[in-house]
Amino acid sequence: GRTLLGGREDDGGETEEEHEMVNKEASNLLLIVCYLYNYGVVHCTLIYDLVRDFIANFTEMDVESLMIVLGHCGQQLRSDDPTALKDIVLLVKDRAQKAQQREETTTTTTAAAAPNHPNTAPESSRIEYMVDTIIELKNNKPRKQDAALREKTNARKKCLGRIKSAASRTLAGKKSGSCLRVTLRDVLDAETKGRWWIGGAFWAGNQHGKPPLWDEGDNDGGEPGSEDDADNEGASSKKNLGEEEEGLLSLASAQRMNTDARRSVFCIVMGSADCDDAFEKLVRGGLLRPKAERDAVRVIVHCCGEEKAFNPFYAFLAMRVCEFQQRSKFTLMLTFWDAFKQLDTFPVRKVANLAKLLAHLIGSKDRCLTIGVLKRIEFSPSDMPENIIVFLSIFMAALFESCDAGSIRKIFAHGASNSVVAASAKKRDVDSDDEFESGGRVQTTKKEDLSDLRESLSVFLLQYVKSSPKDVDGSVFRSNLLAAIETCDEN
Repeated sequence: GRTLLGGREDDGGETEEEHEMVNKEASNLLLIVCYLYNYGVVHCTLIYDLVRDFIANFTEMDVESLMIVLGHCGQQLRSDDPTALKDIVLLVKDRAQKAQQREETTTTTTAAAAPNHPNTAPESSRIEYMVDTIIELKNNKPRKQDAALREKTNARKKCLGRIKSAASRTLAGKKSGSCLRVTLRDVLDAETKGRWWIGGAFWAGNQHGKPPLWDEGDNDGGEPGSEDDADNEGASSKKNLGEEEEGLLSLASAQRMNTDARRSVFCIVMGSADCDDAFEKLVRGGLLRPKAERDAVRVIVHCCGEEKAFNPFYAFLAMRVCEFQQRSKFTLMLTFWDAFKQLDTFPVRKVANLAKLLAHLIGSKDRCLTIGVLKRIEFSPSDMPENIIVFLSIFMAALFESCDAGSIRKIFAHGASNSVVAASAKKRDVDSDDEFESGGRVQTTKKEDLSDLRESLSVFLLQYVKSSPKDVDGSVFRSNLLAAIETCDEN
């Protein structure tokens, strides 16, 4: 907490005025962070990390910092993550009890040994006040003196919300609706690991850091725990982080990520903790802007196909990208069309992963894609390549197991009538993203005639899927299969 907020350890020669100046500086910096959180710029993870750091140190300055956080953004923390707040309450109670016990045993000794030394231990009255405050916060009993502050904060948040809404209307795509998920460790490691929230600043690291003052071969008596040891530890940490980043970049090259944009997307997707983390990094890195999102979509589909088993992470990430940038739906369709041309050359594992990904995208409530994407597959009942049969069989099985009969009827009846296509595609097929651009606007076509596709699907379902071992009486698979066949025959 001290390192981040600008404080410093007392060296014994600090005057009372200097000590007070340090406290004010740290408090002002902390207030900036608190209001960045209140106004939706940073996530509550950063604030909770700071709170845990304050509790771990628990000096007078840390207790004051805790009071600032609780007073200015306590209610927002409670609403964002009440479970974490409960853990914080337990930590505060335990730390406060230990601090009070230590104060009782050391007060006399400290006063006799250093009467002029400023006392850095928090007073018991301040500790009790802080504990009472955080317990009231957990029990949702806000203090009256905080009401005026909350009203001002809420008024400013509404004003900022209107500004964000106005700005989002001038940008292509939808706003992400999420804030910067940066952690305290990300901030502290910025000099060695880079700043992933800034485009192009994540993978470089600290390549021009200061060299260690001495190495193990020229030890002139440096003591353990000195600044030299700290430099060596920092160099070791930087080396480990560099090896991890180099590993991701090497893997990106092995997967034929031949452009900077694709390498960046690959490293973000493979190095993220979860779907929200990956999506946030893609947005902050500017990799989902118009036209730039094409590389993101293709890399996501590629990574999904290369997994040893299907990972729903890629489906959810693709859905988030399509929700944010509507143009991505068309790029996603073209990506599958390109994959259909190469199904014969893919291993069965990749074919299965892509089939399950497509089933997830078509069967989801958002309908990122429709059944019309299959119109580029050549159906030949007597002479179909084995991989195409495998792809369609796995796709149908995954779709039937994840949807109800009503959804199946809608999927097969309406086909691709709501697919996102360009105005230039009304009279001809579109085979590239560049052909999709028509004045920079996305339009929808009239309902497509998918009668031939539905006829081919009906034959395939009767010839291959109906003989599946999953087709048993009373199963969801059986009811959805019958619904799909009936819908195809009716239309």
